Amino acid sequence: MPTDDSLQQVWQWLVPPVVEDSQGQLIPRRRARMPSVQSPPQADLDFEENTSQAQDLQAEVAIHLMAQPGLLLAHPQASHDVQLQGRHVAYLLRRSARRSIGFSVSSHGLDVTAPRWVGMTEIEAALQTKSSWIVRKLQEAGQRQQIKEEARIHWGEGGTLDYLGQPMRLCLTGGEDQPVRTRQTHREQGADGAQHLHLPLPSGAPPVQVRAAVQAWILREARTHFTARMLHFAPQMGVRWNALRLSSANTRWGSASSAGIIRLNWRLMQHTPFIIDYVVVHELAHLHHMDHSAQFWAVVAQVLPGWKSLRQTLRDRPLPSWE
Repeated sequence: MPTDDSLQQVWQWLVPPVVEDSQGQLIPRRRARMPSVQSPPQADLDFEENTSQAQDLQAEVAIHLMAQPGLLLAHPQASHDVQLQGRHVAYLLRRSARRSIGFSVSSHGLDVTAPRWVGMTEIEAALQTKSSWIVRKLQEAGQRQQIKEEARIHWGEGGTLDYLGQPMRLCLTGGEDQPVRTRQTHREQGADGAQHLHLPLPSGAPPVQVRAAVQAWILREARTHFTARMLHFAPQMGVRWNALRLSSANTRWGSASSAGIIRLNWRLMQHTPFIIDYVVVHELAHLHHMDHSAQFWAVVAQVLPGWKSLRQTLRDRPLPSWE
């Protein structure tokens, strides 16, 4: 997919967990021909932020449903329902000109897309055929949503968020009566490893102001950290990059272009340095191979032999909503 720079070769390697062309699935450049009843490949990575009021409400419903035995994540716009493996599933049915029945599971629930000429009997039969996969994916989606909600960041005094994989406490230490050292955003780390981010804001600052100040600081830190790691790995990998750009994309950790432009999501700074290194190496490896071929992964393995466990950790650890 071309970037904003109209570059011809860009690999988008992170999408949230859904089927086909929705958000949430590692999508190869060339898709295999789909069978009449389609199951997606296993979702690789998860990075999804709910920002609208409707999405927030849906997340609350998801948590409520997951807490009740026998109930699964219900689509907020559900048009049909079905019993799958003894579980009630409310789903949204869409009609299209496609020639096969497709399923998509995301944080919203189950979407079913079917040809206009296919009757409900055939659709329900297809649902039963894939019931095991559907139920499992709905459970996983609900659990991911619950984890995000439980980790929601409090944008105020005493709030915490991860920085380089470790909790960091927010301290609003601004005001004219505070020492000079607190009048600029800075991080302090104690001998025990505890991190504190001092923000030059009054204790009653509104959450939106606190969040903006934290984001501005992390953006600066991200550029410095990413640049250092790219300078470290590029010579080892025999590649040359031309520009680093910070990304705020909701569905990608990074991308690389054949022109040597690397984009990395600044929210990677909430992950551990090992995870950041994996993403950096992943994107630099695309300067050798603009695909996910065996040759591509061989390049990654030369620098990070344990890349599989790092990728799995990135898959399993969703970040809380930045809201």
